Amino acid sequence: MFHFVRWLGFIVLLAVITACSSAVELRETQVVDGLSITLDTPNRPRMNTAVDFIVLLNDAQGNPVNDANVYLDLDMPAMPMGVTRPVALPDGPGRYWARTAYTMEGLWEITVVVERATTTYRATFRRDVLK
Repeated sequence: MFHFVRWLGFIVLLAVITACSSAVELRETQVVDGLSITLDTPNRPRMNTAVDFIVLLNDAQGNPVNDANVYLDLDMPAMPMGVTRPVALPDGPGRYWARTAYTMEGLWEITVVVERATTTYRATFRRDVLK
């Protein structure tokens, strides 16, 4: 019985480690005309699987930006098939959230589009999607 409990504990630990490793985030930041645009996504996204996109916005003084309209343009440059355009919803101070799925494996470009008053900011990030 003791060996079974130890073995079961090992399996649970292995499952936790595996789950945590697949949830590793890839964070990149670009500054566009004084606006800091950060994109958090899974490091190794898979096609046809829901993906959360977190956008963090800060002004030139480092303050969270809460008054923006944010959406994402997802496109695959090697095989243009139309743009996926999820809207990112406010999700806390300077934080915006969207969810969508990549439909093919390969290199994708994610352009974060931020609209504030009369100004539009764009930052483009690249992600490799696995099958």
